[in-house]
Amino acid sequence: MPETVKHAALRWTLALLIAGVGLFFAMQVKLGENALDLLPGEAVRGDLELLQQMGMVDRVFISLEFVQPDHPLSPDQVLAKLTKSAEAIGRGLAASPFFNKVVYRLPEGYEYLFLDQLMPSLPALLTAEELAEVASQLEGEGLRRTLLEDFSLLNSLAGLPLKDHIRRDPLGLARFLLTRVQGLQGEFAVRLENGFFASRDGKNCLVWAESTKALTDSYQAEEVKDEIDTIFAQALLPGVRARLIGSLPHTLANAHTIQRDLRTLLPIATCALIALLLFALRDIRAFLVILIPFLAAPPAIAFLGHFMGGLSAIALGFGIVLLGIAVDFAIHMYLALVKEQGTAADILARLKRPMIMAVCTTVGVFVVLLTSDVPSHRQMALLAITGVLLAVFLTWLLVPVIVRRKEGSAARMEQGAGPLFFLMQSAGRKKVLFAVWSLLLATGACAWSQLSFTGDLRTLDMPAEEVVADDQHFRDTWRFQEDQAFIVVSGPDLAQALDRNDLVYKSLAAHGISGVQSLAGIMPGLVSQTRNIAGWKAFWAEQGDDFEMRLAALSEAVGFAQGAFSPFLEFLKKLPTPVEPTSLLGGPLEPMLAAMLHLPAEAGGQRDEKDTDVLVTTIVPDTEAVRAAVTDLIAAEKGVHLLSNANWRHQVETLLKKDVLRLSLMAGLLVSCITLFFFRSIRISFATLAPVLSALSAMAVFCYLTGNSLNMMHLLMGIMVIGISVDYGIFIVNACRDTGLATTIRAVSICAISTLTGFGVLAFAQHPALHSLGVTVLVGIGAAWPTALWITPVIIGKSAGQLKVKSEK
Repeated sequence: MPETVKHAALRWTLALLIAGVGLFFAMQVKLGENALDLLPGEAVRGDLELLQQMGMVDRVFISLEFVQPDHPLSPDQVLAKLTKSAEAIGRGLAASPFFNKVVYRLPEGYEYLFLDQLMPSLPALLTAEELAEVASQLEGEGLRRTLLEDFSLLNSLAGLPLKDHIRRDPLGLARFLLTRVQGLQGEFAVRLENGFFASRDGKNCLVWAESTKALTDSYQAEEVKDEIDTIFAQALLPGVRARLIGSLPHTLANAHTIQRDLRTLLPIATCALIALLLFALRDIRAFLVILIPFLAAPPAIAFLGHFMGGLSAIALGFGIVLLGIAVDFAIHMYLALVKEQGTAADILARLKRPMIMAVCTTVGVFVVLLTSDVPSHRQMALLAITGVLLAVFLTWLLVPVIVRRKEGSAARMEQGAGPLFFLMQSAGRKKVLFAVWSLLLATGACAWSQLSFTGDLRTLDMPAEEVVADDQHFRDTWRFQEDQAFIVVSGPDLAQALDRNDLVYKSLAAHGISGVQSLAGIMPGLVSQTRNIAGWKAFWAEQGDDFEMRLAALSEAVGFAQGAFSPFLEFLKKLPTPVEPTSLLGGPLEPMLAAMLHLPAEAGGQRDEKDTDVLVTTIVPDTEAVRAAVTDLIAAEKGVHLLSNANWRHQVETLLKKDVLRLSLMAGLLVSCITLFFFRSIRISFATLAPVLSALSAMAVFCYLTGNSLNMMHLLMGIMVIGISVDYGIFIVNACRDTGLATTIRAVSICAISTLTGFGVLAFAQHPALHSLGVTVLVGIGAAWPTALWITPVIIGKSAGQLKVKSEK
């Protein structure tokens, strides 16, 4: 076997071995999508992780409705079908390892069980305002009217089961407890039917549960959805439809859209890239050149999957862009070896300098992106760094053996690059081009100052039409307020957490906030209970023996037997019993209470070792009034957190703006330093960066004209554009120097078109994140390419004609 053939075989064996091992491990990487990876900053992620710890993010709501309006069923029969389905679903969820804290009904007779449990602790629950209401009830004829109402109720059919209750509570103090149960429902329009949660019109039934899996992770969400579908198939009665509400359907809708885009667009991008390069290079060997980035992709994916523990679907979508970036180096080397004059060693020596510079700038800007506050950006950056470095290594390894250029041979240089530069054959045309470019930069600067930043993740959300319809039906049926805020208090133990929760409740009440869903009314802290008990004792001490005599006289006057209310009087004389929170969690309202209370592992929960605090949640409307009501409390009291959509958007916008400015400046400074280090000339460095300035300006103008606010995907785009477009400037500037390569013009053009092909395909993606990634960078690269060809040579005083002449020497 000839030495050259053996040498080529060894290189291909090494390359295929790297690719094969990478493919083996890449196939084992879990592909998923975690919505938390799109959030910048530890504070924002920490807030959502706190909500996730409370189970709010991983909560699944199931709204059941009867969908056969023409079926001759009475309202009671419809409700019976709904409740039977709700019970079967609830039992199925409770038996599944994927769910805990399942709520589908309250126990039978919950009203009486609840009152029996809490009535002994009534003195610890009644506030000074409620005692004032009781005092007004006892004034004048108030006590007589109350007793007359009790007597009428007792002598009705409805009152027969209430005899003992009326004897124990002639003043109706239990109404305060029932009001507190309503407070647990917040603004939900729910009525309880035999313990089931029905809508006001009786045509819907509600079930909810907390998933043990993270529903923001598409891989785990898929498992949960399969489990739910199995339960639905077994539990739903004919005519009953189940609508799934929460983060689960949104996570799956986004993941399915991204995966569908990837299944469609990756093959299209690959075929388009192959067709483009085969047409441009007109050589079957170009197919092997195209193969190089595909050989680099599997090891890069495997490395990222191992390092990150998984791979984001959006990061994999970025692989389309990676193909366009990685193939650029192979194109430059291939064209140089095929078309340039001189020996292979001489050509590679001349190519080494621009290749090293391009690798430094491309990898450098992605290293900068590794410092982004957005985890998905860091994933994409690591994938790009690994992929580009591997692609360059494989390019240097394989392209020379693909071409197999004979030493000392002279290739014939094609004259096809000239027509692109007809605009630059006169000084006047150069001035016009430079004026147009200056206008683009000025317009871009003005547009940039007018752009706004949005932290609303809904701009990157792609729910299916069915998901949108289900969400709207849920809001209409249950009067669910989409913009809710969560005030979460934490404490080392339950007593301290409940005390802090009371402070939140009082602050909201003092500001007149309505629609509050809180545990404070049922499960107050020890400080509040002590104060309430003291107020209770003082109240009845002030009433004195006179109340007992008045009650006896008036009760006999309206028709009650003597001593009818002795149980109530005995109750007043007893030592008040504080509420024991743990006993309530074992009572009839446990499902509703547990949904707003989180206990750590050592206190009975099921969380990891880091989970050490007790958490109590209050749900409120997400309004400015609410934020004003708790601002001072958050500043003064440790362990109080306001988790607000509006606050998140503001924080994300602030962090995004900071990230855009910081990373753009870092990337710009890095590429400027690299070009200054290699060229040692400010003018030449400026010429190199001209495509970058054009790209960023064009992107800013495009975003301004289309009315798009900048989001976290635009940050990624800006970094990528800087890394790609500066390479065009590097190769063109090197081509303008005496040691440059004449094939650079054609190579840069082919590289730009291949990159535009990759981004152009992404522009057809349905998911807004991938679509915006494609369209906006399409504009940026579309501006960088002509700038590199027409403006960069003008800045350094060269022309296309000079490049052409040099190639003919």
